[in-house]
Amino acid sequence: MIVKVDFDYDADYMYCPDCMDMDTLIKQFNKWIYDPNIGHPFWIDENHLALCYRADAIAYWLNKCVLNKTSKKAEVLEQMVREDKAYDYAIVL
Repeated sequence: MIVKVDFDYDADYMYCPDCMDMDTLIKQFNKWIYDPNIGHPFWIDENHLALCYRADAIAYWLNKCVLNKTSKKAEVLEQMVREDKAYDYAIVL
């Protein structure tokens, strides 16, 4: 499935395996990305107070934490796209 990650002025498009419940997964992703005890690469300070991420963080998390035991992987297709493209699911961040 194609997922549009909407950032107000532009969007990222990513591929995710079709069998995923994105409503549940995005809630789990938000808990993970904002947890200061997790040392992921999207923190921009050593105290884990500030983040900088786009769809790459969602793909990273899906591949590392959800799809880690499968051959199916999520991947970012395009970033910072201003025109609307076809998609199956949208996430607004």
